Amino acid sequence: MKLQDKPYWIQLLVLALFMIGGMLLFSSLGSLTLLLIYHTPSMLEASDPVTAIRISQTFATIGTFLLPALLFSYCQNRQLFDYNAANRRPNASMTNIVLILSITLLPVVSMLSAFNMHIMPQEGTVAEFMRDLEDAANHILELLTSQRSSWDLFSNLLVLAVLAGISEEFLFQGSLQPLMTRWCKNPHVAILLTALIFSALHFQFYGFIPRFALGVYLGYLFYWSRSLWLPILAHVLHNTLSILVDYTLQGRGIDTDNMQFTDIHGSIPIVVSCTLVSAMGIVFLWRTYRDNDKMTR
Repeated sequence: MKLQDKPYWIQLLVLALFMIGGMLLFSSLGSLTLLLIYHTPSMLEASDPVTAIRISQTFATIGTFLLPALLFSYCQNRQLFDYNAANRRPNASMTNIVLILSITLLPVVSMLSAFNMHIMPQEGTVAEFMRDLEDAANHILELLTSQRSSWDLFSNLLVLAVLAGISEEFLFQGSLQPLMTRWCKNPHVAILLTALIFSALHFQFYGFIPRFALGVYLGYLFYWSRSLWLPILAHVLHNTLSILVDYTLQGRGIDTDNMQFTDIHGSIPIVVSCTLVSAMGIVFLWRTYRDNDKMTR
């Protein structure tokens, strides 16, 4: 019997087990690889910690997101790229709008990030726990972005933008969202739940709101386009532009770690104009989906 014929809670359990199993297996493979190369399983104790982090990140991303998603899709109906809609091309006009939105949404996400930081608790055990998680993640990111060569930039784009974007979309939009949609019988609730899980599983609560908003955006791209490649494109572009902006600012001697978007002169007009353009682009995407939906009925 195919997995799609099983109860929804069993399907969700199988996906979770695939993720846990893949994470444990590939984390072990990553540690073994580091041991063979650097004679230590710890990426931070390696002679070249930056490369070691990229190796560990590659194994972790594939094992936790990409491989479980592909296995889950195959178990659904014995096809790798059907359940997750990776065998369908996105609408050309939608793709063009996403290219524009990848730029205009950056200031909006940055403002949401500043708002998220502002409302977070500053004292107490919970605040200290969340800050420790954030500091650990930022430390890894700082090590990766501290190198200034073209090869380091290319490697970061490959691992943090391309691989991460593709792998996470295969899991969340390609696997979890269709399951949630069939379970809830409501695509909008499914998109919100998937975005909530997407943001929570990053364990970075100082960026929870912008990541949740990004998850909702990606979820609707998948729902409206009926193709996994449109949210993949949006996710990869968002990560790519974020890395390039950070790389450019650091190259000019700007301390991006302690800089908020609101510190930039004229940030409010920029956000307002980008929000309006983004809203128009999203409305266009929705209208394109609606028109295509009417034509297929």
